[in-house]
Amino acid sequence: MNKQITVSLLNIDEAAMTIEVLDKLAALSSEGWQLQLILVDNGSQPGQLRLLQDWNFANKGRFEELLFIASSRNLGCTGGRNLAFKLASKDRLLILDNDVVLPQDSAWLQTLWQTLDSNPRASIVAPMLVFADRPDIVQATGIGLTDRGRVGYINRGRSTKSVRQDVIEVIATPTACWLMRKEAQEQVGLFLEMFHPVQYEDVDLCVRLHLTGWKTLCDRSVQIKHIENVTTRNLKEYPFARLTVRNGMTFREKWAKVLPQLATIGQDDIVWDPSSSIQSTEKY
Repeated sequence: MNKQITVSLLNIDEAAMTIEVLDKLAALSSEGWQLQLILVDNGSQPGQLRLLQDWNFANKGRFEELLFIASSRNLGCTGGRNLAFKLASKDRLLILDNDVVLPQDSAWLQTLWQTLDSNPRASIVAPMLVFADRPDIVQATGIGLTDRGRVGYINRGRSTKSVRQDVIEVIATPTACWLMRKEAQEQVGLFLEMFHPVQYEDVDLCVRLHLTGWKTLCDRSVQIKHIENVTTRNLKEYPFARLTVRNGMTFREKWAKVLPQLATIGQDDIVWDPSSSIQSTEKY
C-alpha cells in the first residue's frame, strides 16, 4: 500500500480541538504514513493562532511536509479547502473537519484506502459518522436528496448495530471525513465560492462528480466520531439558519433540472434531531 497522502484541516478559534486531531495525524508517521499536511487557519484570534503556531513549530518534523497558512480573514470551508486542492502533492486527499475524534491507530484509514483501491471509479470514500457523545447512534452514512433538493443524512438517529457494515454508493457525504482521489477532484474542479463560507459546497461537489461518472461511497465498517457544527458556531457574521437557507436555495436553483434523477430519499426520510427519533432499523 502506498501510504502517501495530503491532509486538509481547517481551524477557526478552536485550537485545542484542532490540536487533538493534529496529534492523531502526527502519530500516523510511526505506522509508515507519509503526510503532507495543509493546515489553514481562517482568521482566529491571536491567542488561538499562537497555540497552533507553537504546535506546528514543535511537530513539523513528524510530517513529510507541513504547510501552515494563517489567513487574516475567514476563507470559509470553500476557500480553505480549495487551497489544499491547489497545493496537494499526493494522489490521495484526506479532508477532515477539526471536530472529528480520530481513532488511536490507522486501521480506519487503511480500510478507507483499500475501499478506494477496490473501486476504480470511486472519487470519495467516507466512513459512517457517529455522534461523539453517543457513538452508538448514527449521525450519517452519506447524504440523500429529495426530488426538490432537500438534504437528508442517511440513517441519522439509528442504532449503529442496526446498520450493515458494508459499502454503499450515495449521492453525497459530509466533508467531515473524506478520502478523495485527486484525479477526480481535478476533473470537476474546486468547491464553488457561491457556497461560501460553508453549507452545500460538499453536496454540490459530489453532484458534479456523480454527473461526471464518479462514485461517492460510504464504507459503513468504519465509524468516526463527529462533534458536529463546531465551525458554524464560530461564524458569527453568518447566522447558521440564514446561511443554510441561502445556500440551499442556491443549490436547488442550480440543479433544478436534474434533481428528480438524483433523488434517493423522500421528505419523510429527513431526520435532524436524533433525540426525538432514535430508530432501530436500517432505512438504506
